[in-house]
Amino acid sequence: DAISCEIVCDDNEFPDPLQNALRGSNSAALRREKIKEGMKAKAAKGLGLGKPPYGYRIGADGTFRLVPDQAKVIELIYKKYLSTENGGVRTIASALNDQGIRTRIGNRWSMVTIRDILRNTAYIGTYRRFGLRIPSSYEPIVTSEEFRRVQDKMQRLSHARGNSKASPFLLSGIVFCGHCEQ
Repeated sequence: DAISCEIVCDDNEFPDPLQNALRGSNSAALRREKIKEGMKAKAAKGLGLGKPPYGYRIGADGTFRLVPDQAKVIELIYKKYLSTENGGVRTIASALNDQGIRTRIGNRWSMVTIRDILRNTAYIGTYRRFGLRIPSSYEPIVTSEEFRRVQDKMQRLSHARGNSKASPFLLSGIVFCGHCEQ
């Protein structure tokens, strides 16, 4: 008023500028919620969000597509783990590094990276995000049988080292999904 200016808000629902300003603090939360809902809707369709697992890329349509060279490395990791009786993730990481095979961003392989790949259900085509689990949502790199054998071997080796954890679910390890065998 002192400088002859008028503040006008063109939002019909909130014509009062003060009311609109107060709504602004809530709009960020609404925007976050809309983004989260959009991401959940995308996840429900099995579409990629964020960085895809090694061996895959996200196609223009949002689905996971194989990266052939990386998929061969995943197959090699699973085969080596299943064929090596005394070896394990350390041996596989060393072998890949010795062969000059690098990760997606050019780093050397580590035990943790190999272990995470061996545990990741993405490689049997199962999409997981926001608590959703969608089997057969894209092309698998390894079979469900190979994946199950790897999980069994990892659990056996973990028990042998005394690292066993009690399962939080009563039927874990006893009952498996008929579709994805998990």
